[in-house]
Amino acid sequence: MEKVDTKTALMDAAEHEVRQKGADGFSYKDLSEKVGIRKASIHYHFPNKADLLTAIMARYAEKTLNAVEDFSASHDLAGPQLIEFVTLYRNALQDCSALCLCVAYTVSQDALDTKTTSEIDRFRSRLLDWLTQVFAAGKRDGSVEGVGDPGFEAAAALALVEGAQITARIGGQISLYDAATKIFRDRLD
Repeated sequence: MEKVDTKTALMDAAEHEVRQKGADGFSYKDLSEKVGIRKASIHYHFPNKADLLTAIMARYAEKTLNAVEDFSASHDLAGPQLIEFVTLYRNALQDCSALCLCVAYTVSQDALDTKTTSEIDRFRSRLLDWLTQVFAAGKRDGSVEGVGDPGFEAAAALALVEGAQITARIGGQISLYDAATKIFRDRLD
């Protein structure tokens, strides 16, 4: 098994905490105990919590955007790409114990640094661009039923999967996510 460097271990632990408890749900003391280093050592890598929250958002954005680009590369039709997208957000629930990072950040949005909110905005904009392109392709290739304006479809799809996550997390049942996304998934070939 590959040894993880301290900075990555800190980011992994922080992302886990945010996705389960929100950005205000952990401290550097919590991370020092989880990673097994002193709090002062955390400050070496991330001088303040805002730097850490921004770094994990940037890493999450890159990982997620790479995943959706892989969906496009793996499937010729838009419908299967969108099925993969819905599944990505379903898997992020981790059996209803976590949320995707953007949804988790909304819990403490007012306390987030502008660098972090800018990173969130940049990610959401790029994800909406991808979704818009996929809906436009689905309209052309017929693999998505009843596509109207691709931009509006993209905004609705993102709101749907994020809202479905919240519903499933609150209810503690993955079936709630599946029920919330069923009508959308039924539109996809």
